Amino acid sequence: MAKVLKFALDELNESTIIDRVLILSLMPSLYTARLEIGGQVYLLTEKGASIRRPSAEALKRVLARAHIGEFRMIHSSAYDEMIGQGIKVENQMDVPA
Repeated sequence: MAKVLKFALDELNESTIIDRVLILSLMPSLYTARLEIGGQVYLLTEKGASIRRPSAEALKRVLARAHIGEFRMIHSSAYDEMIGQGIKVENQMDVPA
């Protein structure tokens, strides 16, 4: 199993350059973020745990002091599971945020 790279929120400053922020929609009103920096993907953490906010805009405000190339919103649908489909189908939406 690959080790998850982490980037602590308190390390973020005006000189931080982030190529892409992936805002992950976990459920209604619960969002977390992954950061792409120099070809590596990092889990954004706060006090040692994955950061969570009630909206994508709240996450953007937290990251406002960094230089960010692009924001993307990733939403995975549980529709297949809800209708009793036996096989999990990759059902993900990726849009500019």
